Amino acid sequence: MRNKQLFEFLTKKIAILVTLLVMFPILFHSSLVMAHATLVKSDPPRRASLSSPPKQIQLWFNEKIEGSYASVALLDSKKRSITENNPEIVLDDPKSVILNIPQIEPGQYTVQYRVMSVDGHVIESSYVFSIKK
Repeated sequence: MRNKQLFEFLTKKIAILVTLLVMFPILFHSSLVMAHATLVKSDPPRRASLSSPPKQIQLWFNEKIEGSYASVALLDSKKRSITENNPEIVLDDPKSVILNIPQIEPGQYTVQYRVMSVDGHVIESSYVFSIKK
């Protein structure tokens, strides 16, 4: 009888150990994936159709970004950059950058951005908005 109890005890402990060994890489991997900065809000927003041109573009991310590495450009409908200045980090919000832009005409524009999250991962993407005639 005692051998049976010992066998059940060891079987349970081995099952727990195997479960932990299987689950650990899954949990570790998901935390790495979630560590990248992602765009959570923009002004002007994606696919917005504005009645007047904005004076600046502001991007907000879900985590702190390296301000000195941030790059934001505004492209016209022919994909030519119409901005030469660098974005500025918002001092009281290290998750946000602002790009001052020149006066722009009605049409479709693309915002291209490239930022590095504090964990070192580079995030690069773009979105469009338009200004009505």
